[in-house]
Amino acid sequence: YIGEISPKKIRGFANSTSSFFWSLGKAVGQISGQRELLGGQSLWPMLMASCGLPALVQLVTLPFFPESPPYLLMHKGDIEGCKKAIRQLWGEGRHQAEIDDIMKEKATMKNTKILSVLQLMKDPAFRWQLYMIVILTATVQLCGINAV
Repeated sequence: YIGEISPKKIRGFANSTSSFFWSLGKAVGQISGQRELLGGQSLWPMLMASCGLPALVQLVTLPFFPESPPYLLMHKGDIEGCKKAIRQLWGEGRHQAEIDDIMKEKATMKNTKILSVLQLMKDPAFRWQLYMIVILTATVQLCGINAV
């Protein structure tokens, strides 16, 4: 959500920031899971319940956030809703350039051919990217980080 609602000039920073916080959360979880902190038998339920606090905060606050401007414009076709969401997220000002960028992206997506999984696997232009994605996904699944 953060990466999608952020202005184009800071979108990369916003997306990389979320990766940083995922890694930070994994480190905090591993550190707090040590026996000396919350890893003991009596504190184990507290450690397991600690991940519920961020989820609860999200559950309570996200309904008050506007929908993503690109989603409103590209998928719903709601130009006025998009403008209202942009004003709510980025403040008053001239945001026509961002709206034009979203419209260009929408036009580009209309001209883009959607490939099936089989077509994607057969296309040599995407083969190395597909191999890399499969290898990275497999290593994440097999390294045990999900169990941690």
